Amino acid sequence: MLRPLDADAPYDIGPYRLLAGLGSGGMGTVHLAVPPGAGAEGLVALKTVRRDLEHAGDFRLRFRREAEAARAVRGPYVSALVDADPEAERPWLATQYIAGPSLEEAVGRHGPLPVPVVRDLGAAIARGLAAVHGARLVHRDLKPANVVLGATGPRLIDFGIAQAYDATALTAAGVMVGSPGFMSPEHVAGDRSVTGASDVFCLGTVLCFAATGHGPFEDTELAAIVHRIAQGRPDLSRVPDELRQTVADCLHQDPARRPTTAELIRALDTSSRPDRPGVPHAPARGAFPWPDGVRELIGTYETAVAAALEAPPMPRTAPTAAPAGSGQAAPHGQSAEDGNGAADGRPGAGRPRTGRPAWARGRRLRLAVGMGAGLLAGVLTATLLLLPGDDPEPRTPGNAAPAPGESAGESGGSTAPAATPPARTAAVAASGMADFGPDSLDRTLQPEDWRPWATSFDGPGAADDCALSGDVIVCRIRDEETRQTRLEARDASDGSRLWGYPAEGVPTALLGVRGLDVDDRHAYVTAADGDGFEVLNLSDGKPVARLPGRTGYDPVMARVHDGRIFVSYAGGGGAGSAANMLFRAYDADDRAQVWERVIPWAFPPSLDVVGDRVWITGSQETLTLDPATGKTRAEAPWNCDRRIRSAPYDVCGGFIVDARSLRRVGSTRAMPPEAVSRDGLLFIEGEGLREGSRYIQAIDVRSGRELWTAPWTRGDSVVVAGDRLLTFGAGRVRAFALDDGTEEATLDNIRNWPRKDGAFDGSKAQPTTVLVSGGACFLTFDDGTVMTAPVS
Repeated sequence: MLRPLDADAPYDIGPYRLLAGLGSGGMGTVHLAVPPGAGAEGLVALKTVRRDLEHAGDFRLRFRREAEAARAVRGPYVSALVDADPEAERPWLATQYIAGPSLEEAVGRHGPLPVPVVRDLGAAIARGLAAVHGARLVHRDLKPANVVLGATGPRLIDFGIAQAYDATALTAAGVMVGSPGFMSPEHVAGDRSVTGASDVFCLGTVLCFAATGHGPFEDTELAAIVHRIAQGRPDLSRVPDELRQTVADCLHQDPARRPTTAELIRALDTSSRPDRPGVPHAPARGAFPWPDGVRELIGTYETAVAAALEAPPMPRTAPTAAPAGSGQAAPHGQSAEDGNGAADGRPGAGRPRTGRPAWARGRRLRLAVGMGAGLLAGVLTATLLLLPGDDPEPRTPGNAAPAPGESAGESGGSTAPAATPPARTAAVAASGMADFGPDSLDRTLQPEDWRPWATSFDGPGAADDCALSGDVIVCRIRDEETRQTRLEARDASDGSRLWGYPAEGVPTALLGVRGLDVDDRHAYVTAADGDGFEVLNLSDGKPVARLPGRTGYDPVMARVHDGRIFVSYAGGGGAGSAANMLFRAYDADDRAQVWERVIPWAFPPSLDVVGDRVWITGSQETLTLDPATGKTRAEAPWNCDRRIRSAPYDVCGGFIVDARSLRRVGSTRAMPPEAVSRDGLLFIEGEGLREGSRYIQAIDVRSGRELWTAPWTRGDSVVVAGDRLLTFGAGRVRAFALDDGTEEATLDNIRNWPRKDGAFDGSKAQPTTVLVSGGACFLTFDDGTVMTAPVS
């Protein structure tokens, strides 16, 4: 659906104002946009080339070809080109926006379609392909994610790899672009003479998916999928009898023996009567006979789009400059900009922005797989996947009364529910958190005999994830040269080494150890051999238990909370950044499994715990689960850009949302925050009046009002500890009062803070991870340094 605009998204492109994000693919980014003065009828999906590809000649040529392909195709079942400028500094093209889910999302959420609907769907797609082939083009990436279901029927989208019959291939020898599981044998084999018959094969895979919820070549391993396609071994056992022969005909290994689009239309559309022999006519226009669930989903998209059109533009104002450290902000509603809302004459010059998250925070995965034996000697790259984002009315399952334990505020209107404050535990902290709790500056909770210290991890690599429990800090170390990962534990009092995992000389699985979490007794991490999760004794690192894996699933994340261990596994069959995810819960005392649940569209890094909810997001919606049963407690048809562990609030589709109930809090639009406090403050990056200047805005989630601002440098870590907002930059820690933003302390020239790698001017490095506990900070750096310093 709709997503917040990315941090580096411009205010407008060409004549179009950007409203929201739609998705990202291998070539570029797609936004929902509108021309000046237009309403819903003028909405477009506007695609731009990735910045790192703008000056690559082959990609510019490919983008120009996409524009030419889209311009050449006309028909009621294809998304028409509206405008394009392939020669612009940043090339773009705009196609008609269709408000509705992809076929992939609709089937994933509501199950397979009825046979009559599959027939109508297939006939419509065949008509769309006839229009494509009539323009002497081959789509080459027909798949469920590239079929959008609109109110009046399906539309083919994304001509990103469409190729003319007589065009010269732009892919390098042995490199194919497409989507595994929905490719034809000749496409998999790298045949450059791919014709319209290849699209017919792909249509067969799409019909199988629509009728069964599964592709005909599904498997847990990519190599197995490619092999099954090449050998002609589709699984059609679940395809209804009325459709099986038609699907089988489409999937014939010999392209010459597959039906034409005209033959498919006659076979699928029983109401079709040709106007003249061999030319099936198009059906009358009107509402398409979608099932109720799909119609409701389309309505949800239409509602979200209407909200995006009605919402005011993202804030583009900069506050009146206040003396550094004064804690004073511009009066609410005032701006230092002119009446046009631009500080330097450029549209959107003052719009707040946020930095891009790292993989651990992000929601995208990249897959590169090398194949030999003439099947696929190169890279298979997934293309654009439309991701859900914004919707004004999330649902509680069954629209029933609040579940036991939920307040009425969670299920009614936009009233802000009370956020659940973090429970006070035995000084447990983890990187990725943005609020370390009300007691995190209490020096009585320091590790026994603590004093400031600095040391380096054993061996090469730097920490990218750390957790602290009592007197032990555990970090995951990643060696960029070997790609190997390991754990190392240090005494939080003096930095002395306690243990490492795995044992020295024991290699880790391809994905390495990851998913680190701790409680007061154990550390939890993916097993070094890749089979499930290891439970390690926190004091000496010895394994005490194994949480078993499942064949075909890779362990991803562990979270421990309130006597429960929650783990996730990624299986095959997902699309884009999503995966077929398996979630399990265990009792932390006896490691007995409590529940298990499969969610086929979830993002691998999305598992989190917020108060008394397990939180999961994916390509179709966001869920919160009951930690005791795994049952859904709340769901919302949007994807949340969650960057902060255990945060009580999210920004979803540009709106502030309670992370437990998934209810929108007010109607204020916001950018994804740098930090979130336990009592309802969002800290969002703002852009100052001077070139390159930045500040942090403190936003009240209930009113949407800016409370105060504080100076800040992009890239500095921002966390809440006790009653302060702390920022960690290059050799400096600054502390601001949460209530009014007054700068209460600035710590410069901190002892043992390492220099920036390669810097000759003495500039200091920025930390890679930050923990705060007992009035002290625990920091790691790219050069392998780990250190502590007082912050209270």
